[in-house]
Amino acid sequence: LLTGETGVGKSVIIKDFLMKSEEAIVSAFVNFSGKTSCRNLQDAFEGNLEAKRKTLLGPPAGKKMIFFVDDVNMPPLEKYGAQPPCELLRQTIDQGGFYDTKTLKFKQVTMTQFVLACGPPGGGRSAVTPRLFRHFNMIWVPNLSQMSMKTIFTQMLKGNLELKQGGGLAIYAEHIIKCAVE
Repeated sequence: LLTGETGVGKSVIIKDFLMKSEEAIVSAFVNFSGKTSCRNLQDAFEGNLEAKRKTLLGPPAGKKMIFFVDDVNMPPLEKYGAQPPCELLRQTIDQGGFYDTKTLKFKQVTMTQFVLACGPPGGGRSAVTPRLFRHFNMIWVPNLSQMSMKTIFTQMLKGNLELKQGGGLAIYAEHIIKCAVE
């Protein structure tokens, strides 16, 4: 579980790691929002995992799956204080699967691990139940220093400006970023 303030690069760090991972690992990305439902998460499981049998889901043969769930604390709390998509995720981890809402049969999920990212509660994000977070080691990603932000964003803006209009505007990238950071 990577957590930290907005804009520190949690999602970029995880996606970069997963894209560079060995061939025996496949990955899938799920973004939670205020509109995410249990059905959305169930569809993500069924869409990214192969049906080995009617009630067994897993990655392709010889591979392992890593699901990256971004903004895990975005689903709103329901009447009793739970976040249904988070509860379905917790059930999948705790019990090794979930109940299919159409057939009411338990679908086992195998050879799958989960990586999560979220910001601290507030601003539309809710506190997630400790029953889910107990399964994860939390890593806090610190805020970038002003020097780091200037270096990173100057290079990004300079690269974009060089692609446009023959690169004549790229000389202003450093000044624009300096003003923005300040």
